[in-house]
Amino acid sequence: MRRMIAGTSLLLILLSGVVGCNSASKDHAGMDMVNDGSLSPVIVELSIQPDPVRVKENVKIEVLVTQNNKEVTDADKVSIEIVPSAANGKHVELPAKHVGDGIYVLETSFDQADKYSVTSHVTVGAMHTMPKKEITVTD
Repeated sequence: MRRMIAGTSLLLILLSGVVGCNSASKDHAGMDMVNDGSLSPVIVELSIQPDPVRVKENVKIEVLVTQNNKEVTDADKVSIEIVPSAANGKHVELPAKHVGDGIYVLETSFDQADKYSVTSHVTVGAMHTMPKKEITVTD
């Protein structure tokens, strides 16, 4: 008798689990994060003008940010990291300013000739990307 009650109880538990899962699977509205773009990759295009770059010359570092083929005008963070190859060089990370149409800009200059690594740090929601370019600054 105990086995029959235990077997029946187990069967009822399994049946209620199947019915519960089945009815819940019919409505997933708002649960598809890909449709709202939050899991779509962030595309970043990094450009540096002029080319070539000379010491003490004004340089415009531009970052175009898109997601789902749309310009991102409200990125959580866009900054530019500049690292010289010289051991005594100054490593900086500065915020870029949104100027419209998904374009973020940092205007700067370089005090010494060297090779530099320029990395844009872009955060949009849960996505973070860090495209990098190498530039050579000459006298």
